[in-house]
Amino acid sequence: MSRLSPTAFGLALPLAVMSQAALADLTPSEVWGDWRQYMEGMGYGIDASESQNGSVLTVADIRLNMVMPENAGAMSMTLGTLEFVQNGDGTVSVVMPGELPMTVNIAPEGGAEPVTVSMRYSQTDHAMTASGSPQEMVYDYSAGTVAFTLDRLQVGSETYGQENAKVNIIGTGFSSSTTMAIAEIRSYQQTGKIDSIQYDIAINNPTEPAKVKMNGSVANLTMDGGGIIPLVISDAADMAAMLKAGFDVSGLIAYGAGSTQMDVEDSENGNFSMSTTSDGGDLGIKMGADGLAYNGSQNNMAITANVAGLPFPIDMSMVKGAFNLSMPVSKSEDPQDFAFGITLGEFKMSDVIWSIFDPAGQLPRDPATMVVDLSGKAKLLVDFLDPDAAAQLASEQPGEVQSLTVNKLQLDAAGAKLDGAGDFTFDNTDMTTFPGMPKPVGAVDLSLVGGNGLLDKLVAMGLLPEDQAMGARMMMGLFAVPGSEPDTLNSKIEFTEEGQVLANGQRIK
Repeated sequence: MSRLSPTAFGLALPLAVMSQAALADLTPSEVWGDWRQYMEGMGYGIDASESQNGSVLTVADIRLNMVMPENAGAMSMTLGTLEFVQNGDGTVSVVMPGELPMTVNIAPEGGAEPVTVSMRYSQTDHAMTASGSPQEMVYDYSAGTVAFTLDRLQVGSETYGQENAKVNIIGTGFSSSTTMAIAEIRSYQQTGKIDSIQYDIAINNPTEPAKVKMNGSVANLTMDGGGIIPLVISDAADMAAMLKAGFDVSGLIAYGAGSTQMDVEDSENGNFSMSTTSDGGDLGIKMGADGLAYNGSQNNMAITANVAGLPFPIDMSMVKGAFNLSMPVSKSEDPQDFAFGITLGEFKMSDVIWSIFDPAGQLPRDPATMVVDLSGKAKLLVDFLDPDAAAQLASEQPGEVQSLTVNKLQLDAAGAKLDGAGDFTFDNTDMTTFPGMPKPVGAVDLSLVGGNGLLDKLVAMGLLPEDQAMGARMMMGLFAVPGSEPDTLNSKIEFTEEGQVLANGQRIK
């Protein structure tokens, strides 16, 4: 698993502060002072000019600087001007201009060319207000529209404008509310919504033959999250240290119907286009000392693609697509939970594609489904997110799987259906019974419906030689027994404490 990019993490932090107002107090100077303390705690150096005029504190020429770890060079960012206004009701308004220009300069080491990114954060009908108490502050933000626009990208001596590198992202109907409690740590809870997002992206590198255009939209985004952020972070790129300091965040984004259109114009390799639609889905993340977890789903997704060299479009659809992944990240003597799952529900492809390998229509063309749902416990022997973990992984065993549960295994396609479930434990002190892996103890139950019928069809179509089909039938006869229904096979594969492998009670090892 890749570690978080220091540059990406560094860019995200100041933008997050501006968009959801992470910290605040009830006077302008204290609001800005706490913002400044927060960003300095994240490793930024800050330069700005401050001027007070009555109830208004103006902070101009804001510049953030950071020396990135691992000899990655330095980064600086300019954020323009902000105003902090004391209201008569004891709240503080944070006033940003309608257009806030931002410039990011990255000066890498090792001879790499410097990069300058110039962009604009634009908003209309916007308001940001802090209320509550110093111990528990509530920030409310709303805007009619918000937008990010890439104006210019400079790499070394080469400058690219929107004709070469275009990124326009516009959101409408934006609102959020963040409650921040400050004590020995910072904890927050946040909710938000965006009525719609539209994006328009184009890449035209003059030195490359391919020109890429992508645009699309998504509706009804909602956000719900919270977590704990340490008061001082010495190295934002060292996630292991941040987790030990108490960093723990989680969030869920849900979204409605959306569509994307991508076009690639390539004079050397041929053109490509793809369009997708979906009825929405969700994406969740959790990161803390207890582990890292992702989950997501998408409903009623459809894809149409035109590929150079193919005389027909590729049409596919799926009623449900989902995944989940959770894993420990911190070294521990105690077993920790892990899980993995993927669902491809009711997958269909067009008759044109089917006809390539089944022109006579001998195979059932019912929607196909695949489900894999695994969970278990493992002991992690290294801090997975530690910057030195890569060196440790090269010389040390990263962990030990203690147990594995196959909650569900399902493959339903072309008229055949395979189902399975089982439980295993692993003896990590015995690496000889099954050379190179810990000894498993447990069993898995499998059932296959329509397997012989599928083999007959594949032979009739000429896709499978008869002798190979005969070999497959012999293997099924060795590992399975007939079920009560026609063309049904059942199998119980057991791994015993003595190191034996049994198929339906018959020893095969």
